Amino acid sequence: MNVILSLMLASILTASPFTPLRAFAAQAKQDSSVSTRDLRNAPTMIVVGNRTLRLSAELWRDFMPGPARPDGSPLNVGVRITSDDKQLLPTGLRMHRIWVLYGEEIWDISNLRGEKSGLVQEKDQWVGCGVTSLCQFSVSGGPRWEPGIYVDVVVRLSDSEGKEHLLRAPNQRVIAT
Repeated sequence: MNVILSLMLASILTASPFTPLRAFAAQAKQDSSVSTRDLRNAPTMIVVGNRTLRLSAELWRDFMPGPARPDGSPLNVGVRITSDDKQLLPTGLRMHRIWVLYGEEIWDISNLRGEKSGLVQEKDQWVGCGVTSLCQFSVSGGPRWEPGIYVDVVVRLSDSEGKEHLLRAPNQRVIAT
């Protein structure tokens, strides 16, 4: 259905001179979901602003005893973006979304608002990476997948020009703490 709608929208855009429709189509494209195939085939390194960027991830479930969670906590994920040369990340780099893929199941984290480096980001749903050599973010409340499994983690980034990039950390092990 999404493919048919996209093709219809593309044909209307090429045949129509109306600017407002073009703006609407760009917005719709920006908000659309990424296919599972695209996520699984995302690159493990990208070049942005003459920097080679990589993603690493840590995934865990907390099984410390307690009445609040007798069967352990939901899945937690921490992601970290670094450059190969350990220099500052490109200016304007933003993290928009995180996906964790396990078999046919996907944990899709689309709301990345929260605290980062002591700043509360209330207005935008992205994490600005700032002028630093490391961009990291943690999210809790995921599924209760068993420790010991391997998952792929993918993030969607945008650069200072607004170009979007997918970046993948494959075969990440979920641990128990």
